[in-house]
Amino acid sequence: MLLSWGANSHGQLGQGIVNEQIEKPTQVEIKSLHCDEITQIACGGGHTLLLDAEGKLYSCGWNNKRQLGKDEETHRFERVWQLSGISFVNIACGWDFSCGVTDSNFLFVWGSNSNGQLGLPRDHFSEFVKPIRLQVNAMDVSMGLRHTAIVNSKGEVWVTGCGKHGQLGLGNERLSSDRFEQVPKVGKVSHIACGQNHTVTWCSEEKALYVWGDNKHGQLLLSIEKYKKIFTPQKIDIDVKKEVKKLLSGWTNVLLWLENGTMYTWGRNNYGQLGTEDAFVGKIIKINLPDDREVKDVALGSEHTVCIATDNTLWAWGWNEHANTGTGTCDSVNTPTLVPLDIGANKISTVFAGGAQNFVIVTLNTETKTISDETFDINDEESTE
Repeated sequence: MLLSWGANSHGQLGQGIVNEQIEKPTQVEIKSLHCDEITQIACGGGHTLLLDAEGKLYSCGWNNKRQLGKDEETHRFERVWQLSGISFVNIACGWDFSCGVTDSNFLFVWGSNSNGQLGLPRDHFSEFVKPIRLQVNAMDVSMGLRHTAIVNSKGEVWVTGCGKHGQLGLGNERLSSDRFEQVPKVGKVSHIACGQNHTVTWCSEEKALYVWGDNKHGQLLLSIEKYKKIFTPQKIDIDVKKEVKKLLSGWTNVLLWLENGTMYTWGRNNYGQLGTEDAFVGKIIKINLPDDREVKDVALGSEHTVCIATDNTLWAWGWNEHANTGTGTCDSVNTPTLVPLDIGANKISTVFAGGAQNFVIVTLNTETKTISDETFDINDEESTE
């Protein structure tokens, strides 16, 4: 079962309708697709991509720049037939542009290329582009407001798009690019995340961050008085020795989730997106779920966070203008707050978020069926007599 809630002004929740918002988690009807087949959902400013276990791509929502990968805007998830026959393993969305990494590590891009964020020369391509394959090697990918960053099989970082805030990491003389270029002086990167106007990476070998771009909210963990914009990568040692499960970025905040379940966050906190009522700038804080609950999965929207605990509860905090926390309140949510869910004995398995929309996959309980209140087991020899 797939549930969605939050902003829906372009039908990006896949509910088949367009309205301001859907205030509580509501089931999404997906024809010809079982929820246990969904492997990834990526959210843009007003559009959503969905990837299934066979590598097939679906999309819905805003399509003014053809960011859905098709000609027509749809308000339910529909197959991107222009990319049929291609098996994807990873997807990402920017504000109004999209991409997918194939099982051969090729990168397909589509949507807005107004700032060269698709890595296509603007002199030869229109402002918005239909899906096209690039001759670049990609393992991981992330998209921000107007820039794109990929990690290749060597752990190198390549970037394209707008760089006026330093988010490309190519130096203060390279404020834009419409082709992918390698970022110098970065260790072998294992995780990457683009914010609104910044880029953060994690080097597993060095157990350190490499960061660049806008820092006016302390999202790069550097002094905001001294470093408002960083145009070349800076190494930040945050004394983390555990392996990283996820490195995530909202517009102006960052979250690091470790293999031991610990969540660290930093950056802007104007909406409570750091999970605390205190104003933290340029400092790392640890997020604790109530009653010492452990984290099962976590996702970031532009300025809010959604988290699954191992006790099958769902928590959210941060910006709430479009009911994107799903907590039933109207104001911003400053601390982890329970999201009401009516799912019975079913299990919340995965969460996805972006912009102001959210999706959770609920795995249905498959207990042994009973007949006349007695358990029926097809392997029971007596049942075959």
